[in-house]
Amino acid sequence: MDLQKRSDMLDKAKKMLSDKSEAAKIHKNGKKTAYDVMNTLFDDGTFVEIGAYVKAYANEIGTENPEEYEGVVCGYGAVDGRLVFAYSQDISRNNGAFSKAASEKVAGLYDLALKNGAPVISVFDSLGAKVEEGIDVLAGYGKIIKKAASVKGKIPEIAIVLGSAGGANALMASIADLMIISEGASFSQTPANVLVSEGADKNIGTAKYASEHGYAASYAENADEAIAKAKDILSYLPSNRLDKNVYAGDEDDVNRATPEIASIAAKFDYDAHDIIASIADGSKYTELTPEKGKSLITAFAFIGGIPTGIIANNPAHKDGKICAGGMRKAAAFIELCDSFGISILSLVGTAGFDEKCEANGGRVPKAAAKLAESYAKASVPVVTVNVGEAYGTAFTVMGSKSLGADIVFALDSAKIGVLKPSSSVAMLWSEKLAGAKAPIEKRKSLEADYELYMTTPILAANAGQIDDIIPAEQLRARIASALDMLSMKSDFLKL
Repeated sequence: MDLQKRSDMLDKAKKMLSDKSEAAKIHKNGKKTAYDVMNTLFDDGTFVEIGAYVKAYANEIGTENPEEYEGVVCGYGAVDGRLVFAYSQDISRNNGAFSKAASEKVAGLYDLALKNGAPVISVFDSLGAKVEEGIDVLAGYGKIIKKAASVKGKIPEIAIVLGSAGGANALMASIADLMIISEGASFSQTPANVLVSEGADKNIGTAKYASEHGYAASYAENADEAIAKAKDILSYLPSNRLDKNVYAGDEDDVNRATPEIASIAAKFDYDAHDIIASIADGSKYTELTPEKGKSLITAFAFIGGIPTGIIANNPAHKDGKICAGGMRKAAAFIELCDSFGISILSLVGTAGFDEKCEANGGRVPKAAAKLAESYAKASVPVVTVNVGEAYGTAFTVMGSKSLGADIVFALDSAKIGVLKPSSSVAMLWSEKLAGAKAPIEKRKSLEADYELYMTTPILAANAGQIDDIIPAEQLRARIASALDMLSMKSDFLKL
């Protein structure tokens, strides 16, 4: 055996895996190869490739064309010291074309990730499938979709779209728990030009469109930012549904007072982002899907070192009136948190449901039912705080005690009732207004009396729907204490 020739063959194969001329073309266009992505994602020196030499015709030595290797790079390594698996489509190889052989590589990666209880990050940048493979490549797509579905709720999956993700690639990205999309990327099931010809928005398929319409949980200006956002989100998630070791966040006094919340909540149109920042460790949080359903905020934060999923009404947007899109977003977020043992905090402050949304075809009752169902089924710790207004059924669906919340607080300034004061006065005291000499002044007086006496959280506490009424400066400390007390809840429910 000529060992030197065999060594030369291996060296040539290695060079073909990372063809520098093709990489240079990619870099010239401001893009990253799959190896660039892996080196950015993983801690220095930890990336290990698997299935590196896989190609469609395994029994042929082949040519010196680097494109004969499959357009996806798979492997594992450490992300902030934790084991993570990842696959990245490689636009430098045959335009990242997806094939049956590529599907086998990715399927093997999912199997390893599940065996080791580690997250999967998928990166999309491909112009499509190897159409010459016919039905085999379609079966390959189906195989990966099934693998991704089979691990859902067991290990976290984050998709990053850095380039083109159309057709089945859009499906594969969408099945992940969360998707991040970078500026310049494209995302649509049907080619965007076809959709535009059918009357769709001219921006359909763009990264901004995907963000604004809720397809992506986060939008990034470039590839580096997209990868950094994936790592940030991953920091809040456990490696798998059995992992209870995610405690981090900035060092922050768990009993830190929050007097600033009093002045924030005193405004009828307060911005809930300010309250989230006040109670989060180091005032840091990561919002998901910020451009969709803006009346509801969904975000991750650490509170007292405990990873927490926050759902907050935002009166700064349409008085916090809840729309269908916002409720669907919140329901999906609750289910994600419940899958991975992440505690849920609800910050309630809403004037009710958005009547314009329902009038314009928004499926408000269906979305509200789904939100209520998600809260009712959650087995993780659920803490709710009534911060501002909470009128009508909105009080019920926003993580109320009747839906199963473990602990419910109300600020002493909160307002809770079956109807808003104006509606209640019109319904209950119409006869008092009918004979009044100054009906406008009389109405205002009755509404003020109703708000003072009938919307106080004391009545809800008397009915057992509020556990305690607290001053704003104690909000962070009381939330952190409740989360700490409930930290073993989901474990003991499984016994």
